[in-house]
Formats: sequence, C-alpha cells, structure tokens
Amino acid sequence: MTNSPWDGGLLPEPALPLSSTFEGFLQLSWQTLEDQNAGVTFQIRDDLRQPLGLMHGGIYSAVAETVASVATMAAVWKNGMTASGLSNTASFLRPITTGTVRVTARRRYCDEREWLWSHEFHDDQNRLCAVVDVWMAVRPRPA
Repeated sequence: MTNSPWDGGLLPEPALPLSSTFEGFLQLSWQTLEDQNAGVTFQIRDDLRQPLGLMHGGIYSAVAETVASVATMAAVWKNGMTASGLSNTASFLRPITTGTVRVTARRRYCDEREWLWSHEFHDDQNRLCAVVDVWMAVRPRPA
C-alpha cells in the first residue's frame, strides 16, 4: 500500500496539501486500506504526549477518526457518496509512552447510511492499549 491513500486515486483531490493538515501532523503510515479493514502505524513523539509523558488520549480518538474517515471515503466516494464522523468512543487500557503504535481497524457494521469501525491500538510489545469505536455517516455528495 502507498504511504498515503490520497495518492492512489481512491479519494477526492485534497483541498489542502496533506502536510498542512491535522492528518499530516499525525504522520500516519498506512499499512492496509480495504473495504472492511484498515491499518496504520505511527511513532510516539513529544508533541503527541501529555506532560507526564503518556500519549495524549485525544490522539487515540483523532487517529481512529482519521482511519475510519479515510477508509469509509475510499469505499464510498466512487459511488457518489461522502462520509463524516458521527461519534467516537475510546476506552484506554494501558498507556503508551514510546515506540511505534500499531492501529488495526475493522468495519463491524454498515448499511446505506451508517458504518461502525472498531480500532485496536497496540504498543511495541503487541499489548492491547486502547479500543476506539467510530460511527461514520454515509451520505450523497453535495452537488
């Protein structure tokens, strides 16, 4: 898989350079992007940590929202649809302080209007550190 799904023609032309967006700030490395599965990795950096050195809880939610949004858009854009987040629920099981974070997402439900993605966050020791569920709205593209 290419490092950015925005390069492969699956998604609309970006309105902004990826490097100047929040997704660019996250520096996700895309490993898989399929209709029912998606995966990314990223490195823990100081600007992703809270003052006590743990990865900030908002980063889990932001990464999950990004993965779910991109994966849903890649699946529905070609059919004249668009996607946007409806809700995001995170459960934190253990902190991550250093290393590479591996995120795997699985589409657990979909119909013509809503999709549910479940994300698992693992650390370098392959320990489950967080689970984040994201509901996506799927709607016709505006004219």
